[in-house]
Amino acid sequence: MALDRARSAITKLAEKNFITYPALRPLAWIFGRIMRERNRRFDTGRIPVQSVAVPVISVGNLSVGGTGKTPMCRWLLKVLKEQGLHPAMLSRGYGRKTSGFLALHAGSTADEVGDEPLEVFSSFGGDVPVFVCEDRVSGAQQLLQHDSSINAIVLDDAYQHRFLHRDINILLTDYRRLYTHDRMMPEGRLRELPEGAARADIIIVTKCPADLSSEQADAITRELQPLESQQVFFSAISYEPLQADDLGSQRLLIFTGIANPQPLVSHYDGRSLSLQTLRFPDHHRFTDSDIARVAAAARQADIVITTAKDFSRLPASIPDSLHSKLHVQHIDVEILLGQEEELKETFSNLSSRGEES
Repeated sequence: MALDRARSAITKLAEKNFITYPALRPLAWIFGRIMRERNRRFDTGRIPVQSVAVPVISVGNLSVGGTGKTPMCRWLLKVLKEQGLHPAMLSRGYGRKTSGFLALHAGSTADEVGDEPLEVFSSFGGDVPVFVCEDRVSGAQQLLQHDSSINAIVLDDAYQHRFLHRDINILLTDYRRLYTHDRMMPEGRLRELPEGAARADIIIVTKCPADLSSEQADAITRELQPLESQQVFFSAISYEPLQADDLGSQRLLIFTGIANPQPLVSHYDGRSLSLQTLRFPDHHRFTDSDIARVAAAARQADIVITTAKDFSRLPASIPDSLHSKLHVQHIDVEILLGQEEELKETFSNLSSRGEES
């Protein structure tokens, strides 16, 4: 009975959070068939896949939009470092104004390397090498030449980039928008058909409520219908707490340029005296006029919050009146239902191979 109630709740959640465009279904049908044929060519070896000398882990999804890839990459890099490896992250650097292979350094900007790689690099204080290259095969080869101590590579947003072999394929899906309920672009948000999930070794349902029950997890697992060889895990977003004595007496302003700011807004909703939000498009490059708009709204706030990814795209200088109130919100991952050690164990054999490289 509890499982049936949980499955009913999942269905209602999907109905609430899914916006699709049925009029565009013919185009979606064509796109789906193109992607199916592309995948078939990889599966049959007609399109070659290249390997590199170190283990590779890919983190990606079936859909466009935010499923929490950047926080998951950061969590994974931290785990690999704890296991004694020297990992690096390779990203295409979405939104950057440059091209080709680049290694991030202390002076890198979001325009040069993209906001997400810069966020990851900054979060480790430069201790984890991060590289960008739109060609993942070339990028992986060049980063190993650049730093011979690297013995594991984490690929960011590479589920559909199949030219480079990966030892572990991690597929993320948003708790509020499971790929099993979605539709192909442009009717929905899928980059490929749900059948593509079969390539995953690990499926992680992200952005779950922190109090997710085992019944809800079981219902979602049944909905996803994983293969026997696949493991399913569940994660939630966790937020670094504000350094405020009494948040309930503070007026908050949250401004974001990310795909889905609602979890962040929901985290603070009801915790403060008042809450106002300013939302910009995903990967938005903040201009001086944008900052002037934020600064004007900030006059009515005691604390101004933006994400670490957004902070990397702010202009070099912002008004002191805004800067003095600004809190950069770091977003972390929490593995739920006591599964964290089990998930970490998945990478232990990988660590042994990396140490030999």
